Amino acid sequence: MAIASALSKLSIFAAFICLAAQPALANEPSFSSTADTVFDVIKTGDPSSFSCLTYEGRDTREMWDKRLDAEPTLSAFLFQAHFTDSPSIDIILNPEFQSEAEARAEAMRYTRGLGQLPLVLRSGIKQFGIHKGREGFHGGSGKIFMYQDQSSHRISQNKLEESIFHEAVHASLDARYRLDPDWVAAQNADGRFLTRYAASRPDREDLAETALFAYALLRHPGRIPPVDSRDILAAVPNRIEFIRAILDNNEAPDEGPTIPVSCQ
Repeated sequence: MAIASALSKLSIFAAFICLAAQPALANEPSFSSTADTVFDVIKTGDPSSFSCLTYEGRDTREMWDKRLDAEPTLSAFLFQAHFTDSPSIDIILNPEFQSEAEARAEAMRYTRGLGQLPLVLRSGIKQFGIHKGREGFHGGSGKIFMYQDQSSHRISQNKLEESIFHEAVHASLDARYRLDPDWVAAQNADGRFLTRYAASRPDREDLAETALFAYALLRHPGRIPPVDSRDILAAVPNRIEFIRAILDNNEAPDEGPTIPVSCQ
């Protein structure tokens, strides 16, 4: 992927932004975090490639749990979420959900949002785990862990899809890009952060925080009001172009989808 080539195109773009921006912008981030904005970037009714969910039984799985600050091995409920344009994702649920029916109902709350992700984000998710409780979500290399009560809170805010997007960046992009020299150079060139959360953890959270804003402006223009769009573009033009190059590399994975006949 030609990240450097994308960054070289910034001169005209940055000049336009400078003209559009107010004469002076404070260095203080405009937002607390992506989760705390009022922007509905990914709408529930947006198209989703989710097809169906199959139950695979019970088996032992390691599940990171913030409530314990540990990764216990549990007899988890196992499901596979199938998509029309990518391989399936393993969804595993803590046995505290007690029954297959309860676990399935909880798993289904996330499947549409997973199917709304760009392929470059979804293809890196190998395991999607769900616990009860209201801990903050967690995304690591190839894995995401969500918490039922916190998800209910995000749904009430129309923010569950955005939260899945944020954690998918951690699962799919962090290992390759969050410390990439070109990304760090883009951070330094911009000299600002969009959220206080990103500013507090620039090496861990800035990519995931910035990516959602960039996705909104690049794929759903109009979902962020013009005045905010202008300020976002003025603040982080180099990082938006970096993320544009990643999103444009949205090729289908080598392994195509395999949807069981019984699932259709």
